[in-house]
Amino acid sequence: MKMSIVVRTTTKLVSPFLVTYAAYLMLYGHLSPGGGFQGGVILAVAVILLITSHGYKKVRKKFKFNWASLIESSAGAMLVLLGITGLAFGAFYANFLPTEGGIILPFNVIVGLEVGAAFTFVFYILLRWVESD
Repeated sequence: MKMSIVVRTTTKLVSPFLVTYAAYLMLYGHLSPGGGFQGGVILAVAVILLITSHGYKKVRKKFKFNWASLIESSAGAMLVLLGITGLAFGAFYANFLPTEGGIILPFNVIVGLEVGAAFTFVFYILLRWVESD
């Protein structure tokens, strides 16, 4: 179903702001309310808005199914690696970075990428299932 020009234009205008806000939540989640999960959900919403307003076939040319899968898998592997690296410093997910917030900042960014890619991946799978009917 094709959306009206108003909906398509609005989503094109809103999506970059959603991506920026998602990055803000992921990067400052250790200092303010927010975090990786919230940022990832908003990141996925930006892509899902574009898919619903412009159609799956048009959007999947720029946001490929395999990219979402690759980012989701890589982020999961990085989360495990971050936890195992902490083992070298005494405990699983031990805080080994001497910065403010320690490993919380990279943890939030990785979780945000994981959640955003996973929600987008699930949405792609649901769309494929709907198209097959």
